[in-house]
Amino acid sequence: MKRQIIKSMPLVKKSDSQVRIVHRDPSLLKDLDSGDNGKSVFGHINFRSQVGRTEFRVLVDEVPEFDFEVEVFPTKLDYSSDYEKILADVQDIMTGLAMEYLKSIYQLGTKVELHKSSNIEWLVLLRNIVDDLERALLYVARRPIRGLKREIETVKVEKIRRIDATVRSAIRCGTGKGAFAALQGGVAVRQQINENRPQPTLNTVEHRWLAGQLNRIRRRLVGLRVEETALWQMGIEKQTERRGQTIKELETLESRILFMQKLEPLACAEGEAPMRYASMQLLGSPGYREAYQACMVLSLGLRIEGGPMRLSVKDINLLYEYWCYLALLRILSEETGQEIPVQDLLKVRTNGLQVLLEHGRKTQISFAGQDGRKIIASYNPSFSGGAMLIPQRPDILLTLQDKDWPKIHLVLDAKYRVDATDKYYQHYNSYGPPEDAINIMHRYRDAILELDHESEEPNAVRRTVIQAAALFPYQEKEQSFKESKLWQSLNRIGIGTLPFLPDNMEYLREWLHGAFQQGGSTTSHRAIPYNIQRRAQDWRIAATEAVLVGVLRGVNPAQHLDWIIENRLYYMPLLKSQLRQYTTKWVAIYSPLAIRKPGAVTHKAEVIGLEIVPRKAIDTPWHSNRAENDFQVLYRLGEIIKLKHPVANLNSEEQGQRFSSHRWTTGLALGRAKRLEELFLETEPEWRLFEDLKAMGIPFQLNPGPVKLIDPDNPSGRVWFELDKCSIRYAGSSGYAIKRHEKTNYFKDYNELVADLSALEM
Repeated sequence: MKRQIIKSMPLVKKSDSQVRIVHRDPSLLKDLDSGDNGKSVFGHINFRSQVGRTEFRVLVDEVPEFDFEVEVFPTKLDYSSDYEKILADVQDIMTGLAMEYLKSIYQLGTKVELHKSSNIEWLVLLRNIVDDLERALLYVARRPIRGLKREIETVKVEKIRRIDATVRSAIRCGTGKGAFAALQGGVAVRQQINENRPQPTLNTVEHRWLAGQLNRIRRRLVGLRVEETALWQMGIEKQTERRGQTIKELETLESRILFMQKLEPLACAEGEAPMRYASMQLLGSPGYREAYQACMVLSLGLRIEGGPMRLSVKDINLLYEYWCYLALLRILSEETGQEIPVQDLLKVRTNGLQVLLEHGRKTQISFAGQDGRKIIASYNPSFSGGAMLIPQRPDILLTLQDKDWPKIHLVLDAKYRVDATDKYYQHYNSYGPPEDAINIMHRYRDAILELDHESEEPNAVRRTVIQAAALFPYQEKEQSFKESKLWQSLNRIGIGTLPFLPDNMEYLREWLHGAFQQGGSTTSHRAIPYNIQRRAQDWRIAATEAVLVGVLRGVNPAQHLDWIIENRLYYMPLLKSQLRQYTTKWVAIYSPLAIRKPGAVTHKAEVIGLEIVPRKAIDTPWHSNRAENDFQVLYRLGEIIKLKHPVANLNSEEQGQRFSSHRWTTGLALGRAKRLEELFLETEPEWRLFEDLKAMGIPFQLNPGPVKLIDPDNPSGRVWFELDKCSIRYAGSSGYAIKRHEKTNYFKDYNELVADLSALEM
């Protein structure tokens, strides 16, 4: 949103009087100047990012002359329409949540004192519950629960049902009708006396309570209708079709309440219910329970406070932020088929319901996804602590927790700002939030770090945000937003924007639906790794791949190499004690001095097939010195690749060594080694130690141990690093073994090992 500026417009008083402009915010007037000895005021007013209406007052000789109102709004944005739609949607969402909350948890039997709520909130609630209230009262009318009331009735003595105080008083006083008759014991009574008999009645306290509630609702409706009609007729408010429709709606609601009042149980109710009355009948009986809850929604639910309910037009950016979170919850509810857990958003207070959604305060709502996945929508989350240098606080965070994968985050940031310049449109093929808002998405994705508690390294941190999108208010007209760079980059690089308004929510729905329909493996490919991480991952995989470094025949080795390249075959004697023969992934070829100087490993090829055959089954242009039936391992090779960087047969003194028999290494060593002895370094931890010893200037020798089968789940090294004062070998999951004076210790923490070596060298 650009800064809103009123350019210089002079205010001039023709007389000699002094003129001055005042505003409740003096900082707005700091750029105004006066001229002609105070007879004129001129300058510009910068409202920055504020929008809405504001009032100025003109003083002439310090006496108020007149007031004028200015409306400030963003260019190319219908903020007034946005505000009304967003506020209406927030009201609708919160009203629905309040009703669900009160209906599900309200079991109190006491009345609370409430402040007067706004007519808008009250009408919204009444409009939503009137059907439920009418349905409940019709059920009560069909199946009323009658009470009992006792009335004095004159009956014959022989029909007396219950001797109570009234009967005893009549006998004692001799009142009644008819002649006296003698009873046993010499007691004389009249033939007819008064008895207090119980009679069924609809005039119960419960019916009186319900009737009283309806009476209060109708009185308020009448008052609102009279008020609206008077304002309309007096011309104070514009005579719009909308206002006429409002009056008709009030009349309709009033007639429906009047119909309910005429239902027999309520029409028979006389008098008022006691203060703070509630009964088990009201709280638990069918029909009564629903009517009671509806009435309590109207009385307790009238006052919904907190968060978005307190905002005005000038806070539209914050209102937009609230609405984005509430609308996201509604979308998640629809996607998962679950109700929003309203108890996490609302709580009962003595003066009504309080919305727990508040700017600067963290709110979390959880949903259950498919296959045990958990979806958590957080408002105002904060990332700080040991993993962070600078705290990060995005507006909205969507967390996906999969049972088989680490948790990941999607960041959504509400930006009620739009860059509507032609330059912006030409670059991105759409309007969107300013570029600084998009840069913030890059920051969130890269700066949010969390401690990795599953890592063996202490205080290891990991990035967990894989995508970040800025939400902005925009209604596309002709051009489809899907053709813009802002949408396309979201899935390509994980950063983008999404238009989001009450009338334009489909892009967020589609993006979320795509995220929910992907498993952990597919989701992991959406995270962009560093090139160094990709290389490290490739090397970890290569460390599990066995490589045979094959030699050529001593006689005419060039002929042997040509045969290998032409036939894509390589063979060697079957060694019963060497299991790596059966797991070989690559075959590398060593070219001796007869072919190149110095000798080096020059070619490699992937093994695509393996056979155990007798030597006579292999057709070669040379005669073999081995018996015809000696078994050979025949490797069928893929493309023969010439190495860009041959592994030279040179030691630290630039001298070669004899290389006449096969050797074994790994894909990692073949890819990294520059000298022949480095082929012994088969694992990534060995290379890490090798590089650090070089960097620290610590001299060492490599002493390889026996060749063993590679364990892909726990590869270990076979080289001892021989230092002056100790020997070191990587022992897989046991860490680094360091041997001193025939005693071996193990370091699980590599940093501790390096510190120990540094201490030895000092």
